[in-house]
Amino acid sequence: MSVEDHAARVLDLVARIPEGRVLAYGDIAKRLGGLGPRTVGTVMSRYGSDVPWWRVIRADGRPPQCHEDEAREHWRAEGTPMVRGLLEGGRADLALARWDFDGEPALTSGPRGSLHHVEIWVSDITAAAREWGWLLDRLGFRLGDDWGHGQAWELGSLYIVVESGPDVVAGAHERKRAGVNHLAFHAGSRAEVDAVATDCEQGGWSLMFADRHPHAGGPDQYAAYLESGEGFEVELVAD
Repeated sequence: MSVEDHAARVLDLVARIPEGRVLAYGDIAKRLGGLGPRTVGTVMSRYGSDVPWWRVIRADGRPPQCHEDEAREHWRAEGTPMVRGLLEGGRADLALARWDFDGEPALTSGPRGSLHHVEIWVSDITAAAREWGWLLDRLGFRLGDDWGHGQAWELGSLYIVVESGPDVVAGAHERKRAGVNHLAFHAGSRAEVDAVATDCEQGGWSLMFADRHPHAGGPDQYAAYLESGEGFEVELVAD
């Protein structure tokens, strides 16, 4: 189906979003089915001027790209919950502002206690988008949104944001400092883990603990440990 074939459904849903509430592009795509977040974005950019377009936002809560200031003015006028409040806020507080489809369960919800999303701040978005995009695509994630200085990758109800926005403080990532050390992913079979490890340099990653691979985590665990160009570590665990 073409973008035009989806336009009426997307615009009808957007027109129903109440004042003070928002939906991410991915929310709309999942709700309607048969299209992705990029298609929703294309519909909004071509045909969205006559509906409350400012209520359709990026996966990390930021306004539509190139319309940030105008969207925030609408948010303030409508009382949309924002991180850091209405005066200083730069993005919508999705925990409070996301529309629940008039009481119907939101399709983006997961089991209580499950991980909702991970946000990774980087200094070089060009390199990070290539590295993380390559890896997440290999793991089955789908690019849901791209706003220039950041991307959101989706897998089911989980999404991972890779971003180099204006709030990122200068300085290199160091996984050995106090904080999060690494992310671990279920990566499929041993053969699938091996395939990603073999090809990792193509995506800008390097294999860690090569002398102990694939049992660097212990004799009973089969996994690959990879490091990005900025020093982020991931563990790919074989099921």
